[in-house]
Amino acid sequence: MKRVLSGGWLLLGCWFVPSVGLPPAQAGEVVSYTPGSPFILNSTTGNPNENFGTVTVQSDSATGWVLKVRSATQSHLKHLGSNYRIQYSLTVDGSSVDVSSGTDAIAKAVSTPTCLPPTGCSLPMQGTISPLEIDGKPAGRYSDTLIFTLINQ
Repeated sequence: MKRVLSGGWLLLGCWFVPSVGLPPAQAGEVVSYTPGSPFILNSTTGNPNENFGTVTVQSDSATGWVLKVRSATQSHLKHLGSNYRIQYSLTVDGSSVDVSSGTDAIAKAVSTPTCLPPTGCSLPMQGTISPLEIDGKPAGRYSDTLIFTLINQ
């Protein structure tokens, strides 16, 4: 099952909006997203451990599940009016996830029945942006799209 979460980014703020037109969820597996608060990008100190929101997983699999994530722009926020990019690093539930390849990366895997419906588990997402990535970039909107896939084992 795939859930696509689109990310819109501004140099002065950040937000994520879930996309529409997603495939129907299988019984017992759900991925949802709650956005973080907007934040200001800081070219002096960067943005370490910025709140990127929370992914909530619900799975009724007795043998566990795997949550994968992929970045459409290989771990970069791309300026919508040009080819400027701002690289970021991503953590999901405290673990670093390398989304720079543009292919699915494992964000979390469990082998026991956890995150049962209807409550599930909330997995915080954080991003870190270096001041060197921000400095000298034009103002405007930057974006990336993160695609989450939940696989019951």
